[in-house]
Amino acid sequence: MKGYFAAVAIALLVGPVAGRTQAPAKATDGFDRLKILVGDWEATGEDGKPFTSNIRLVSNNTALQETFQTPHDDQMITMYSADGSRVALTHYCSMGNQPRMESPVVNGATDEFVFSFTGGSNLPTPDSAHMHRLVLQIDDADHFSETWTFREKTGDNKRTFNFVRKK
Repeated sequence: MKGYFAAVAIALLVGPVAGRTQAPAKATDGFDRLKILVGDWEATGEDGKPFTSNIRLVSNNTALQETFQTPHDDQMITMYSADGSRVALTHYCSMGNQPRMESPVVNGATDEFVFSFTGGSNLPTPDSAHMHRLVLQIDDADHFSETWTFREKTGDNKRTFNFVRKK
């Protein structure tokens, strides 16, 4: 009987620790699909001036970092990561705020990712101007688009950027 209680005590002590040492969950199919975007990209702004985007894998391949450079905005960063069966992002905006967005559950391969606002840092009020939505569409290995929705008190404004891979 002492052996039984000793085994139960060990299981109760070691079980929770063993559970914490397991490897993180596998990245979602959606996050894996976004990895096709790794590379250097170019688009043309509404003013006709070119701007660039660089997308790279970081943090032991568990996150994508997009660096967006325009003539007006110096290196806005968007970080994408798997969040279970969803994809989450944080956008480090040139306005100084950091909206967070999340996709719905991603099942299988998809070419469209719709990210909706879930919160943010450095937003004085919920009505403060911020990026509120992103629709990312992968057309093929050399073309994708991002449609950003900017929300402010006067309403929503959308801008679409069509990217072509730099060769």
